[in-house]
Amino acid sequence: MSWAALLGLLVLLVALALLATRVGRWRRPGEPPLDKGLIPWLGHALDFGKDAAMFLSDMRKKHGDIFTIQAAGKFITFLLDPHSYDVVLWESDSKLDFNRYARLLMDRMFDVRLPDYDPKEEKTLLRMTLQNQNLSSLAKAMSFNLWNILLSDPSKNGPQWKEEGLFHLCYSTMLRAGYLTLYGNEGKDYNDASVQAKDRAHSMEIYNEFYKLDQLLMKAARSTLSAGEKKTFDNIKRDLWELLSVKRLDCRAYRSVWMDCYKQHLVDLGVDEEMQTRAMLLQLWSTQSNAGPAVFWLLFFLLKHPSAMVAVQGEMQAIFGSRKQTIGQAHEMNQEKLEKTPIFDSVLNETLRLTAAPFISREVLQDMLLRLPDCREYHLRKGDRLCLFPYVSPQMDPEIYEEPEKFKYNRFLNSDGTEKTDFYKGGRKLKYYTMPWGAGINVCIGKFHAVNSIKLCVFLLLSYFDLELKHPDTKIPGFDKERYGFGILHPETDVVVRYKLKDL
Repeated sequence: MSWAALLGLLVLLVALALLATRVGRWRRPGEPPLDKGLIPWLGHALDFGKDAAMFLSDMRKKHGDIFTIQAAGKFITFLLDPHSYDVVLWESDSKLDFNRYARLLMDRMFDVRLPDYDPKEEKTLLRMTLQNQNLSSLAKAMSFNLWNILLSDPSKNGPQWKEEGLFHLCYSTMLRAGYLTLYGNEGKDYNDASVQAKDRAHSMEIYNEFYKLDQLLMKAARSTLSAGEKKTFDNIKRDLWELLSVKRLDCRAYRSVWMDCYKQHLVDLGVDEEMQTRAMLLQLWSTQSNAGPAVFWLLFFLLKHPSAMVAVQGEMQAIFGSRKQTIGQAHEMNQEKLEKTPIFDSVLNETLRLTAAPFISREVLQDMLLRLPDCREYHLRKGDRLCLFPYVSPQMDPEIYEEPEKFKYNRFLNSDGTEKTDFYKGGRKLKYYTMPWGAGINVCIGKFHAVNSIKLCVFLLLSYFDLELKHPDTKIPGFDKERYGFGILHPETDVVVRYKLKDL
């Protein structure tokens, strides 16, 4: 071989070596186990996207409760030890940042780009509008709007049996009532039948468009929309932006304190009206996309477990009295009564344990050492993502919950009827034994309003309607696995129910 050829070969080998160091990834000493998968760059993206819960459970069995995977060019470290979650949740945002991923999703899903966006600052500003003294007024407004949608609608309040998909019934009812509660009503006279009819019509228009959008949102979040789907997605957003334009919203009556505070926050950020409108659609999804699915699963579990239904209805009767006493006064359920429902709270906690599956993600901003409470230490690399998935652990962990796949309505009740909060893993009491509302800076600031709203909807449905499965032997539907990582899971198929207004 000539010197020129040999020199060329050496240059090629050096170039290949340099390329390998740039595009390859090897586990360094002190880093979590690394599993890149068999396909270069793509890694485990297909298996992860197909069924994240099963994939991560398998990875946990293979590597333990902390490991790094490659998925579509991104390296993600998963930590699945609930005893260690605080280390991530309260780490300095100079090391672990939530903003970048939040901004990415806001842009991909809703075309929202906010200058100087700080989710912590925004949550601090809006927290009080959804809590404390504002809870009672929100509950009263939600009660009225639920009453209008469920009990004033001639298509629902007749004595004849009607059939409908339970998921559609719950999702539409909760989103419509929730939208009216936060974004305001068509007129100021609650008792005006024409105003009530306008509220029902407008909220249904919002729901119909939103539901179409919701069917494509997960693909938008993962940038997997086809060209045709992208065109449809953009057209639906434009229709919703017209319906939710800030000029139209400014004319609505009884807007919530949250609504006006958020609008002023956007103005203070220097956001123009077009981007404000886009942000209103983002917030409609953020505030309303989980409550309806939660009501669906809760009612379905009650319908499939008669003992749980009897317990909840007995508690309702004891607290709220007979239905006859509350006719026409559904919007007067007070906060004190709503907080005295330990059986319902257990049912809700169990429902959310089984169906809430959000990711809690942070971007690693600098090379750092992650110190776990059990004295383990792991090096994390700048540019990676660190992720918690509470659905796998603690929520579906058999060491924490006996038969975790089964619904047990009293799982979160002590023998004396008080709330059970003592759960253990590895012989140690858990701080985080179920995490449907997130935690740390990710905690849902609207939790208390959401719980009130779920209770009000279920109480009204069970108090005023006879409700039953069309086919009592209906099996529990599977999950839409595309929804892992984004809140309450949706069913793969709807479940048909029959319902009619109860006799007096």
